Amino acid sequence: MTAAEPAGAGLSEQTREASARAVVPALDRGMRVLHLLATSPQRAYSLSEITQLLAIPKSTAFNICGALTEGQLLRRVRDGFQLGRGLLELGSAYAASVNLVAEFYDVCREAPPNLRAVIQLAVLDEELQAVYLAYQDCDSGLRLGLGGMVGRRVPANCTSGGKMLLALLPPAELDGRLPNPLPRVTRKSVTSRTRLLREIATARETGYALDEGGAILGLSCVATGFSSGHADGGHLAISITAPTDSLDDDRRAVIRATLDSVAGKLRSRL
Repeated sequence: MTAAEPAGAGLSEQTREASARAVVPALDRGMRVLHLLATSPQRAYSLSEITQLLAIPKSTAFNICGALTEGQLLRRVRDGFQLGRGLLELGSAYAASVNLVAEFYDVCREAPPNLRAVIQLAVLDEELQAVYLAYQDCDSGLRLGLGGMVGRRVPANCTSGGKMLLALLPPAELDGRLPNPLPRVTRKSVTSRTRLLREIATARETGYALDEGGAILGLSCVATGFSSGHADGGHLAISITAPTDSLDDDRRAVIRATLDSVAGKLRSRL
């Protein structure tokens, strides 16, 4: 091989393919080691345990754990191995690389363009308001100022997305933070604490929260959500809003299916 040739240029195609096949099992086993230790991060796993639980040769486990330790993905402790601080650095770098709003819009491109509804992304602020980070108008026909939706804050008890975000809070935290009295936006806003807690309990059980005119009269909304380290407060809500008089059973089914699809795809990207 000359100085101008790239590394491996002198190897035959068969040799390079054989080398690649040899590397992949090592990577696979390394990932299995990391996943194993992640199941119980507070305890240490001995080399013998790793060998037995993953059914790999002890010499292979020794080499893999050594390489992962050198890369700070594992750390050696008195009783064996635990996850290393290098994983935290990688996790932080990954979190910084994800643009939540951009991912939301990218996922929404696959939603039906003629849904005749608005898809929204929201988080919860310290005052228990739903804060809208992004929205996608799918030929909704609405002319209610929704163009200014980004950055809009609405009391969480008055929106489906807000109710879903409340449902994602630990019950004790929710109980300590709910204001008394509850704020009102329209005459249909849920201001009864008993009724709100009942709706939140339903959202926890079913994974969906509903609203009928609680934020804007004449609009209905359904939301779902999930926890995410990419969201302020640790939780995200995705909701779909449409004119109430446009909804029948078939339309509601299409909207629910779209909501599930958008939320599922966004969650998988985060």
